[in-house]
Amino acid sequence: MYPINRYLAHFVVLVALLPALSFAEKTKINIHIPSGVTSEMSRLYSRIINDFERTHPQIDVIFHPSNSYQQVLQNVLTLNNQNKSAGVAAVEISQLLTLRKANAIIALDEFVDAEKDDSFIKAFVPEFLANSYGNDGKLYGIPLIRSTPIIYYNMSTLKKAGIDRDKLPSTWQELTATLKKIKAVTGSPPFILAPQWYDWLFEAFVFQNNGTLANQNNSQVQFDHPATIEALAYWKMLLDSGLMSRYGGSWKSMINGFSQGTFPVIYYSSGGLGKLVDMESQDKLGFEWMTDIMPKNKTYSTPVGAANMFLSQHMSPKEKKAAWLLVNHLLQPEIQAQISYESGYFPVVKFAYKEKNLIQRYSTEQFKRAIKQLSYSKAKIMTLNAVQIRNILKAAIDRVLDDNMDAKESLSRAQHESQKWLN
Repeated sequence: MYPINRYLAHFVVLVALLPALSFAEKTKINIHIPSGVTSEMSRLYSRIINDFERTHPQIDVIFHPSNSYQQVLQNVLTLNNQNKSAGVAAVEISQLLTLRKANAIIALDEFVDAEKDDSFIKAFVPEFLANSYGNDGKLYGIPLIRSTPIIYYNMSTLKKAGIDRDKLPSTWQELTATLKKIKAVTGSPPFILAPQWYDWLFEAFVFQNNGTLANQNNSQVQFDHPATIEALAYWKMLLDSGLMSRYGGSWKSMINGFSQGTFPVIYYSSGGLGKLVDMESQDKLGFEWMTDIMPKNKTYSTPVGAANMFLSQHMSPKEKKAAWLLVNHLLQPEIQAQISYESGYFPVVKFAYKEKNLIQRYSTEQFKRAIKQLSYSKAKIMTLNAVQIRNILKAAIDRVLDDNMDAKESLSRAQHESQKWLN
């Protein structure tokens, strides 16, 4: 009977330990990412999260893929109103002040200060931290992915117009001349203005005209500034001259239309680079193409774009710690390289560019030219109620391009309409 009693004693001890070993409650955290728009990106983030859970078995990550930045923002604000946590949320960078005013996110300085040295901040591409700080100087957003607008050219079409890659326009005046040459060959407007995010593209033109859409602390917009008015008047001139046309499809349809050879010249996110490089490597692109730094009027410049990671309110200390571990995981160079390779976005940490798969990709001429533009990048407009302010600006652009309103009149109206959303 002794052996049975001995085994029974061992069993009792094991059962006593089971609550600590097997039934310990995991720390659950949510993560909201606008990846649902493509199944490939959702699968990639799922794999990344699964790898994180394997190395952190005490943490259970609940992945919420969303179809848009707006959906993620709405999810965060809705949960916050219910005193519930969204966990980690990848929100479009211009929403920082809106999230702060709603008291939906927390400052992250304590986490950064707890790191052993200052290597955490130094790991980032400096230009990508521009939209990460609040007006109080505190860090709220951690870059996840970044992009800038760039200009894409169908070089097969441009060559028919007598333009090669070494003579691409560097100024607005040269851009106008180039578009005229292309139109003479094609008979139709060569510059196709992308839908939905055309306000982001417009901000690039304002920057290139030595202007800005808001003051330094984003407390006031500068829609009626002469530099802004002149930039919109330039767009109107291109439209009236038959050099530009508007497109009514989706944002993504622009890069699809370019890849099909339909659109000769587009301004679009650098996030479209990956798709085109992949198509070219598979011999699915029937023409030569090139990207370049966007032409300037007075200076080269561009706003950054894409998403920051925010930690939401209503988390316990344990959940905050788990969320910060997840944020650090997503910033690992090999993870950043994976996300960049699959999405086409720029990695946000410098060491990711040394990963083997990206070294090969960034050796292409198109990526090399896109990278050059980063040194001219600036923070994107980031006011309170960014959604409403953005819609006001888009409406001002629409009135000029679609309804033939004077640029100064339309932007002055937008300036006035914005005031109630900035207080």
